[in-house]
Amino acid sequence: MGFEEDMALLTQKMKQLETEYEQWFCGALKTPPWQTQKFVDEIVKRYGRNPPQSVMERSVFQMHQAKYNSYSEMWARRMRLKEEGRVAGGREERVRRVSQSDAHPEVGPEAGKGEFRKVFESYVAAKQKVGESTGKLTYDSFRKKLTQQAEKLSKGGKKLDFGVSVKDGKVSVVARRKK
Repeated sequence: MGFEEDMALLTQKMKQLETEYEQWFCGALKTPPWQTQKFVDEIVKRYGRNPPQSVMERSVFQMHQAKYNSYSEMWARRMRLKEEGRVAGGREERVRRVSQSDAHPEVGPEAGKGEFRKVFESYVAAKQKVGESTGKLTYDSFRKKLTQQAEKLSKGGKKLDFGVSVKDGKVSVVARRKK
């Protein structure tokens, strides 16, 4: 293949790679587009080792190379954030709140008994979403257990904020101290 054909193919594959990465970041693809990236990377490396002799061809290649390098850095950063769980949709998302509303009960020494209802509903919904059985769960036992945990964690009268998290397909209740 000649230079013009390679650059046309590189342009086409770069657009395909951009699309595939966006699909992966949105969760439409299960794995990152490694094969397409490898193909593009090979063309860029080949012309990087043996740059074209013509000034025009060299500037066209450098434009493609600069675009690919900036996209590669952006994708690497977004991938790292996704793996760290700092972006929604991360496979290894550290703690993802699964709640139908943003309201979480505050728990402290003065907490009332009915404040765990929303967390319980979110907990049941999350368990059903991941396919776990919810038949034996009761609100009373859930509230009792959470109250016991809250008393242990809220030493010094600090209030707690409860939420539901899903990590590696397992549902749990997360308590965080309010500042």
